[in-house]
Amino acid sequence: MRKNSITKISTLLLFLLFLGISQNVIAMSPPELKATGDQEYCPLSTIPIVTTFTLTNPSGSAINAVYIQIASGYQRGSDILELSPNPNVSTNFNSATGKLTLTFTSAVSTTEIEDAVKAVTYRSTSATVSGERVFSITIGEANYLPSTGHYYMFIAANLITWQDARIAAEGKDYYGLKGYLATLTSMEEAILCGEQSQGSGWIGGTDEQTEGVWKWVTGPEAANGGLIFWNGTANGSTPNFAFWNTNEPNDANGGEDYAHITAPNIGIPGAWNDLRTTGEQNTDYQAKGYIVEYGGMPGDPTLNIADDTRIFIPEITVTTGDARCGPGVVNLSATSNGATLNWYTAASGGTPIFTGDIYTPTITSTQNFYVAAEAAGCLRGKRTSVRAVMLDDVVAANQITFTNCDEDGTPDGFTNFNLEEAIPFITSDTNTTVTFYSNSADADLDSNSIRARPYNNRNGQTVFARTTAASGCYKVTRIDLAVSVTSLPTGYEEQLDTCDTDGTVDGFASFDLTQATNRISTQFPTGRNLVVSYFRTEEDALLEQNEILSQDAYRNEISGQQVLFTRIEDNTQGSCYAIGPYVRLNVNPIPVFELADLESICVTDPNFTLQTINAQGIYTYEWRDQNNVVLGTNPDLVITAPGRYSVTAQTPSGCNSEVKEITVIASEAATITRDNIAITTLDGQTRLSIINVADLGAGDYEYTLDEALGPYQDSPVFEQVSPGLRTLYIRDKNGCGISSIQIPVLGFAKFFTPNNDGYHDTWTPLGLSETEYSAVTISIFDRFGKLLKSIYGFDKGWDGTTRGVALPSSDYWYTVTLTDINGVISEFKGHMTLKR
Repeated sequence: MRKNSITKISTLLLFLLFLGISQNVIAMSPPELKATGDQEYCPLSTIPIVTTFTLTNPSGSAINAVYIQIASGYQRGSDILELSPNPNVSTNFNSATGKLTLTFTSAVSTTEIEDAVKAVTYRSTSATVSGERVFSITIGEANYLPSTGHYYMFIAANLITWQDARIAAEGKDYYGLKGYLATLTSMEEAILCGEQSQGSGWIGGTDEQTEGVWKWVTGPEAANGGLIFWNGTANGSTPNFAFWNTNEPNDANGGEDYAHITAPNIGIPGAWNDLRTTGEQNTDYQAKGYIVEYGGMPGDPTLNIADDTRIFIPEITVTTGDARCGPGVVNLSATSNGATLNWYTAASGGTPIFTGDIYTPTITSTQNFYVAAEAAGCLRGKRTSVRAVMLDDVVAANQITFTNCDEDGTPDGFTNFNLEEAIPFITSDTNTTVTFYSNSADADLDSNSIRARPYNNRNGQTVFARTTAASGCYKVTRIDLAVSVTSLPTGYEEQLDTCDTDGTVDGFASFDLTQATNRISTQFPTGRNLVVSYFRTEEDALLEQNEILSQDAYRNEISGQQVLFTRIEDNTQGSCYAIGPYVRLNVNPIPVFELADLESICVTDPNFTLQTINAQGIYTYEWRDQNNVVLGTNPDLVITAPGRYSVTAQTPSGCNSEVKEITVIASEAATITRDNIAITTLDGQTRLSIINVADLGAGDYEYTLDEALGPYQDSPVFEQVSPGLRTLYIRDKNGCGISSIQIPVLGFAKFFTPNNDGYHDTWTPLGLSETEYSAVTISIFDRFGKLLKSIYGFDKGWDGTTRGVALPSSDYWYTVTLTDINGVISEFKGHMTLKR
């Protein structure tokens, strides 16, 4: 009995304990909410943000507020959240953050909260609103971002350091979620925590470990040493995502190692800059607080205190126009992000003419249609132009007959055609492309095209041409091939002759083929529109390829004679009239000869003969003087006076040579005297000059010393002339003779060698001439001035002895006294070296 009583008491105590724990768990559980909504939005309309909304509050604790925010896609200035007046709810829409706060003024039931949220609406004042809007609904003040499932809150703390903000953030708790300085790894996070936040402040990025290597070092990203999100300064790069402000980061003041959301009035709203942990004196660059992020940490509970819904503005994503050749049906299509597609004929106004993804109107001209993605009952969607193009039909013949001449050597009705020559009779549109096929099916399919040249009608008497425009439109033409026989008399030929007068005797010249055309045209029957064209080969003529153009200036390509093949065809029908070697080109050579090299007359000769030499044929000649008077017709001409003469030659075929001219001048040998010679000595160097050159004669002269055979020089001055008796030679360049004169050039040898070898055995003045001087006295002295020898006369020199005794090698001094033929006495002193 007692044992059972104890058992019952124990059981009762355990039940009461379980009941108390359960009640505590219920009391600690946060509310849960569930929202649905994925709706199309009609521009300028109002739409509830949810289609369903439920709230569960297990603890029964009072819910004083609900926060609804445009968490993604928010457009400040045009997006609005609002609630119709409700006596139990006060509303505040913050246009800076895109957040609507519903504050309940008295105790309200869960149902009343649900009804209030269901009554919240969104509208945009922009007629061109686009994209999507994601709404976050939560019972906490922290901003909720559906894409991450995290919560974000700005904590005001003026001038707080980055390190203190990090510690403070990690001490925060939000419904059991651990806080940390925000790590913003997407544009949605950056916008929500920046542009849509309540202030600027610290975030969890730093490059304090390595300058220029920015890492997220807080929250889940802190694992494994942090997550790198930027390398470098303002011109750096990100491996994932970063949202730096203009010209940031820049470490402008040194030690700017911490990431910070810039003040709203600086640069890009919500973007980041780098700051020193204490900030700067400028209040725009001082921390006003920090951003705390909740979610994603190990051990965080699963919460349902927030949910999200979405609306989207129907939009056209892809349109496809169409084009066709001529009038008919076109296929226009469009796709959208899920809405109904309405088609219109105008960019605005009117009613839909069709609803659906594919529209197939019939057009008679190029036309624009317009398509809009619109919610049901909404005709205010953005219209997109879709173009239906009607291309011009190709203008081409349905059928032609194309004729060629049977001139391939076998008169069997088969010959080669150049189908390209039929193109002008198929179409006159030069902006099209024409290809050829053996059957119409291949032509329609643009498959298995055949060579246009050469095509032999043995392969088929009918071919098909496909004429295609740049637009892709085409038309198929049937071509019936026909073969005709030559219509000019057998052996007919026209010959064009010309002379080889182009400056080079090579058998080539220019011909005017229209002269042959005029002659050939006399063979044509009346009433036919026949044209003549010329080709180098018979094959070219048959295929109408490589035509010779222009006809009035063709230069033959085979030296001497060349036969051209002539094609005659009907220019109206395109049919061949005749093909054959009907034109022969003949280049007659002009006389080739030379004039003997005679360009001057020596005045001592009575007459001279001008001669033609090396003639390449038998010619007739005509000589003329400078007054154009004919002097003779023989190959040679005797003249008696200088002047300009010309000669031409003519072949039996009448081809004239070029005019050859020769100018004959008078010339003579030079007349030279001692009066034309000047000898000067300066600094021991002797110059010999011919003066008064014009007095030498009428010739053209050149000069040399001592060597009659030259070399000769044009200058009449000789420098550094050695002493002695020198001979000056003057030669007439025109061949009228060589004149000479002996000139004594006075000088004194510097040494002599009296060793009886026949060279320099005596010392005597050089260049002495009895025609210049009448007496000479030589006195020899030793270095002490002692007279050793006196010598008189022109024929003697000093042999290096005195009183019969040979003197040793040494320097000796001389005095030479000269008396010229006019009695003028000159004295020269110096020294020489005796060498033994």
